[in-house]
Amino acid sequence: MLDEQLIAEAKVPGLRPTQQQRSRALVVRLMNEGLALLEEHDFDGLSVEALCARCGTTVGSFYARFESKDAFVDTLQRLVVEDRRRELAARYGSDRIPRDDLVQLLNWITKGGIIWLKRHHGLVRASLRRAGSDLGSWTPMRELGRIQVEYALPMIVDLLGGRSTPDLEQRIRFAFQIMYGTLNNMILIDPGPLTLQDAATPRLLATAMHRLIEPDSGHP
Repeated sequence: MLDEQLIAEAKVPGLRPTQQQRSRALVVRLMNEGLALLEEHDFDGLSVEALCARCGTTVGSFYARFESKDAFVDTLQRLVVEDRRRELAARYGSDRIPRDDLVQLLNWITKGGIIWLKRHHGLVRASLRRAGSDLGSWTPMRELGRIQVEYALPMIVDLLGGRSTPDLEQRIRFAFQIMYGTLNNMILIDPGPLTLQDAATPRLLATAMHRLIEPDSGHP
């Protein structure tokens, strides 16, 4: 759930400033109900009228805060990305992250990524489809992926002896690209045989990443 503090601090382009607490509370409702509606409808099927009805407000109130439906979804995406950025900073700085075993670390990464994607499945699906006609609309999501790689890469290098090489860094970055590409494909077209819901998905993704990063490990 997005909250008032995040919306006040994020300074997201496209979100017109709100001074009154009542107005800020309405923006929070619009954002969270927008996320809920995107679980049920794609971007094209997202109705501003239905969104306003769920929030108990008028269409005029919506357009007083957002220039268009595109601007609303752009703002929603940036707020979710900022929320995830803060979450990643906390997660990678916590004592719960596996720091002694590469396989456990990769499993932790894939499992956490899938949990987040399940939570924001509708928004990510809408963002992927919009990117088909507007590549720039995917920029915040792409930046989020880069942020996670920058957190994880030095930890992975340390677990492999601490000596970084261009080849190793390239393999690590491409392993993350494989993870992101696989998960995005599951959201966009769900090709099977596995889905985000399958318990084996995070483990198999972590195994694929590990075999690319450390091909000579001999780990099953």
